[in-house]
Amino acid sequence: METLTLPLQTLIDPVGAVPRAVNGRRWVVPLLLAAVLSSLSGAVIATRLDVAPGVIAKLQQEGDLSKKSEREIGEAIEQSQRVALVGGIARGLLLVPLLTLFGAIALRLIAWLLGLKTTFSACFSVFAIAQLPKALFHGIQALVAFNQVVISEKRAPDLVKSALSQFVTDASPKLLSVLSAVDFFNLWCALALGLGLSAAASLSKPRGIALGLVLYVLFACVFFIGLPGMAGRPGGHP
Repeated sequence: METLTLPLQTLIDPVGAVPRAVNGRRWVVPLLLAAVLSSLSGAVIATRLDVAPGVIAKLQQEGDLSKKSEREIGEAIEQSQRVALVGGIARGLLLVPLLTLFGAIALRLIAWLLGLKTTFSACFSVFAIAQLPKALFHGIQALVAFNQVVISEKRAPDLVKSALSQFVTDASPKLLSVLSAVDFFNLWCALALGLGLSAAASLSKPRGIALGLVLYVLFACVFFIGLPGMAGRPGGHP
C-alpha cells in the first residue's frame, strides 16, 4: 500500500515524504501518473481543439485555399485534429518516460561534476518523483478542458493559469519569457527535485533545495528564455 500512498504524500508533505520516497525508490507510481495524466490532458484538449482557423490560415499562406474544395478543406481539418490527438497522447506515453530517463542521466552527471556521491537509480527516482506536481497540473488541465465546449489553439496553453506571464498582457516578449518561468507548478517541481537530491546525495535539505532551484533557473534560461527568444516567441510551459 505504501508503494501507492507514499508518492501521493509527497504532494501534501514534500519535506517529509520526498526523501522517504527517494530512499525507497518509489518511482513507478509517479512515472505512471505523470505519463497517464499528461496523455489524458493532451487527449481531452485535442478533442475540443478548434484547429480550423489554423488550417485555413496555413492554406491561405501557402496559396492553396482557393484550389481546395470544401470537402478537401474539411479533410485537412480532420487530419489536423487527428494529429493533435495522437500528439497529445504521445506526449505523455512517450515523452514523459524519455524526459525522465534523460533527466536522471543529467542529474547523475551533475552530481558527478559536483563531487556528490549518488547512484543512477536514486537520480531516476528523484526525477520521477519531482514530476508529481506537474502531473497534478495536467490532471487539473484535463478537468478544465473537459468542461469546455471548444478550445482555441491560442487559449489551449492558458487553460490553467499558473505562471506570472498569464496575468500580464502589456509586457514585452522578453519580459513575458522571464515571467513564464515563474510558474507555481514548475517551482513546486524544483522544490521536490531539491528535496529528492538532498536524500539521494546526502545533502542538507537547504542545500538540496538551493541546488534544485539553481538547476531550474538554468533550465528556465534555456527553455523559457533562450530557445523561445531564438524562435521569436515568448516562452511557456515546456
